[in-house]
Amino acid sequence: MLQRWQNTLEWLNAALLILLPLYRYALPTAAPLNTLLLLYLPAVAALVAAWRLKTSCRPPLPLSGAAWLEQHLLLALLLTLLYWLYLPLAPFSTPDAQLLWLSNQLAIAGLVLRLYWVYRTPGSITPDTAASQSWLVGYASQSGMAQQLAQRSAQQLRQAGFQVALAGLDQLTQQQLQQHQKALFVVSTYGEGEPPDNASRFYQLAQQWQQSLGQLQYAVLALGDRSYQQFCGFGHWLDQWLHSREAKALQPVLELDSTERQPQALSQWQQLLSSLTLQAPLEPDESHWFNAGLSSRYIANPASSGLPCYVVKLQAPTTLQWQAGDLLEVQPENSKCSVALWLTKHLINGCQAVYYQDRHVPLCWALAELQLDKVQPPATGEPLAAWLAAQPKLPLRSYSIASIPEEGQLMLLVRQVQQADGSLGIGSGWLTAWAMEQQPVQLRLCRHSSFYLPADNPPVIFIANGTGIAGIRALLAQRVKRGHKQNWLLFGERRQHTDFFFAKDIRQWQQQGFITHCDLAFSQDQPDKYYVQHALAAQRDRLQQWLAQGAAIYVCGSLQGMGSAVHQVLTDIVGENELNRLRLQGRYRRDLY
Repeated sequence: MLQRWQNTLEWLNAALLILLPLYRYALPTAAPLNTLLLLYLPAVAALVAAWRLKTSCRPPLPLSGAAWLEQHLLLALLLTLLYWLYLPLAPFSTPDAQLLWLSNQLAIAGLVLRLYWVYRTPGSITPDTAASQSWLVGYASQSGMAQQLAQRSAQQLRQAGFQVALAGLDQLTQQQLQQHQKALFVVSTYGEGEPPDNASRFYQLAQQWQQSLGQLQYAVLALGDRSYQQFCGFGHWLDQWLHSREAKALQPVLELDSTERQPQALSQWQQLLSSLTLQAPLEPDESHWFNAGLSSRYIANPASSGLPCYVVKLQAPTTLQWQAGDLLEVQPENSKCSVALWLTKHLINGCQAVYYQDRHVPLCWALAELQLDKVQPPATGEPLAAWLAAQPKLPLRSYSIASIPEEGQLMLLVRQVQQADGSLGIGSGWLTAWAMEQQPVQLRLCRHSSFYLPADNPPVIFIANGTGIAGIRALLAQRVKRGHKQNWLLFGERRQHTDFFFAKDIRQWQQQGFITHCDLAFSQDQPDKYYVQHALAAQRDRLQQWLAQGAAIYVCGSLQGMGSAVHQVLTDIVGENELNRLRLQGRYRRDLY
């Protein structure tokens, strides 16, 4: 806002200086040329000096936006008052000279404002120090969302003229933290308060660092899921650790619920970036959401003792390009029955038209996206559009994409979730039961670069259990497309004849030579439970041979049980230090939930 006032003042002055020569040409009887030059040249010089100062110097952070706005408004009023009081007494009687005199005052006022804005505090950034002013932007990301937000934050700082160092937490050293005076951290939480994989090494080392970080000012944006008990646990640990090292927080930790479509914490983070860069905050980006028709779905484990799993196929837009490893965020909807019961309970007509998400739709359509158990009916006379905008939306659900773009469809593997009362979970219920064929499903593609395949052709070990085979299937399909044949698959489920997901594809790739080893662990096919971690431990020698050849490991599936058990087996075989080295090299990647 303040920068906009100042820029407007300078642009008006520039327009005035450009128009005055035209006015002089049209009216040759105006003021003498030497009088105009005497006024014109200082105005041009002041304007050029103000613009050069603007482009070469970064201003300091605003201390009080309201106070500065008042000062700008007051200055504008004073200039106007001086102009009207002085103009009748001015020695310049012609209109062009009077306007040029006003331009002089505007140019000089703009230059003074610009100088005072840049140099008003001892900590201001001058032309000499602008190049050395830098920000550290650190991130800890598992699914890629925190990394993307960190990249956007770094880009916004760079566009404002700052130097920015962007790095995952595992790449940071104690010396780097001590060298920076300002830092932003965007960190997610893994499981129940644990650090993401690309921050586990930092988490271990940082607790041994004792040096003070008293020079550091920082802010933390913590990502999490409120369904977990330790919501944003790692973000709060990082904030407490920085505080214990005497670093100073620019503001309290912002908690972002990644299941919200438009989280309030993200708007607050953008407000912080706006105050740091003196640029308008970015509006919430809804452009990445798209609709995809439900092409088909079928049960993938008929007669299984476990909960039903469905292969869901969605018609992807022709312009959509994704990579193996990417995720889909789904905006679920309530069943029509649930919406009808809510409307009946509150005696509300669900057919009445409302303005919702930039379009006119029946009220029942809008209610389908809301958390009905938390929605109270509108008050008498309350506008429906305003009431709807204030209601909580259903949380988003995230799924691994099981297909690649060349297959033409977005394919998911969704296991139904049953609530305590026997009803289906919102996300799985929407995709496997309530959405009708060809009905649009609201989706958003989430880049998951931390689970992408290597660019070259090393051997790859794929480990999955349950619906985790979905993400692994996409990676295998991409390897097949590239002609890369050194693939080893370890997969575990309940019973082979009912729960072997994507068995046809896997068998075909085996026959074609694209899966050189396939170790299956179906826990209920023998008296003693046999899980995927047992299959991995039984292949200790092969694992070491593949790793010696430069193999990468990809693990996808449940965090509790399989994920932690496989990690322990790998630690027992190769050692913790070697596993950390593989992670830093990008050769140990996990997508666990």
